[in-house]
Amino acid sequence: MSVLSFAMCLSGIAKAHPHIFVDASSAFIFDEHGKLQALRISWTYDEFTTLTLFETLDLDKDGDGVLNDADHAAIIDGETNWDPEYKGDVYLEVAGKDYPLGRPEAGAVTFENNRIEVSFNLPLSDQVAVTDTTVLLRLYDPGFYYAYTILPTLDATDLPERCQAEIVPFDPNATERALKEQLAALSREDTPTQQNVGRLFSDEVRLTCG
Repeated sequence: MSVLSFAMCLSGIAKAHPHIFVDASSAFIFDEHGKLQALRISWTYDEFTTLTLFETLDLDKDGDGVLNDADHAAIIDGETNWDPEYKGDVYLEVAGKDYPLGRPEAGAVTFENNRIEVSFNLPLSDQVAVTDTTVLLRLYDPGFYYAYTILPTLDATDLPERCQAEIVPFDPNATERALKEQLAALSREDTPTQQNVGRLFSDEVRLTCG
């Protein structure tokens, strides 16, 4: 789930199947020594969620269709001022193990085509050398209320020559398709019985460095 202020209004609603759709993109940031030091994440919300954000955060008070600095600050605060236990729906795995991430930094907002996009950096808890191992990045809501689709970045990611990143879209098998249909039939008051169900349907980004 996202941590937008809007989400607080949904706290009494059980999470069952996707109601909020996010186009996401990611980039890997390396330091001067070739170690992975941070992620760059962006979320672009669907038009309905964007409209709800306008109402919830009281954006664009003058009605000119342009977000000013105060609007940007309100969105960034709602997006990046996370509760300590919240992971931002961003999960990094290095050599088969979860790798802890820090707090969001360098938040930014754009508003185009009636959709709000929020981007920020997530520093790794410690820089890591990515050599002869696979790094997996997943974006998902464990409760599956938010559905993330990872899209290629518009600009080429600056990776070391020895590294490459590949988006692997979720490709459901028959069992997973059946489960998605069952989840889609749930009402807002129902909850999935399977824990961490959102992970089952997540796209992933694979980073490999030779």
